[in-house]
Amino acid sequence: MPLPGNVVGTAMVCLAGAAAGALWIVFAGYLRQYRGINETISSLLLAYIAIGIFKHLVEGPLRDPASLNKPSTYALNDGLLIGGIGGSDVHWGLAIGVVACLGLGWWLRATASGFSIRVVGGNPRTAQLVGLPATRLILSACGLGGACAGLAGAVEVAAVHTNANASLIAGYGYAGILVSFIARHNPVAIVPVAILFGGFGAAGSLLQRRLGLPDASVLVLQGIAFVLILASEGLRMVDWKALRMRVFRASGNPA
Repeated sequence: MPLPGNVVGTAMVCLAGAAAGALWIVFAGYLRQYRGINETISSLLLAYIAIGIFKHLVEGPLRDPASLNKPSTYALNDGLLIGGIGGSDVHWGLAIGVVACLGLGWWLRATASGFSIRVVGGNPRTAQLVGLPATRLILSACGLGGACAGLAGAVEVAAVHTNANASLIAGYGYAGILVSFIARHNPVAIVPVAILFGGFGAAGSLLQRRLGLPDASVLVLQGIAFVLILASEGLRMVDWKALRMRVFRASGNPA
């Protein structure tokens, strides 16, 4: 754990990551509101741009000349690193994530602003009809989600890698979207679902050793689950009664 004198420095590292993530994902919210582009698709595509910029910085302007075979930035000062809980291999980032999820869950359920976010997320047109500033709330929600993602990235650097390198590009964004959909966008439910999917990811090498399957099998299973979840979300939003009436009218059946 960082020394008391360096807690402020570690907090600044985390705040910098959160600010960068917020600014990046707010753009996805802007595309949704002003260009009608689905935020899930735009955020996935923006991830490719982010990866390209990341590689350029790590392998170019920010590269540590001493990193020959594995390009990376200069390592953080030891006083800025996040250590393990009680000297264990589990770092304090787990506690930060759990507290963030519980805090956001309480905020969404127990505050007026959180309720407004839920209304806008459920039906933006209804939110506008009742006078809620839908655009501002959607941009705020995207910024908050991006801040959480950026905070997770900063914790990953400060607690695991100590610098920025290609190992950070591990598909966390895709897994995060999948976890969010399975948890029904409930911050509290994200905790057990994320742990479950973390176990799936760790099981890749076990599948390869025990069953002779490639470790990419886990990614295939996650992709299938993602497609099924998106399909179920689309089917859930279909007005089946109206669809049935259209079919009956098209077939000439007055029922």
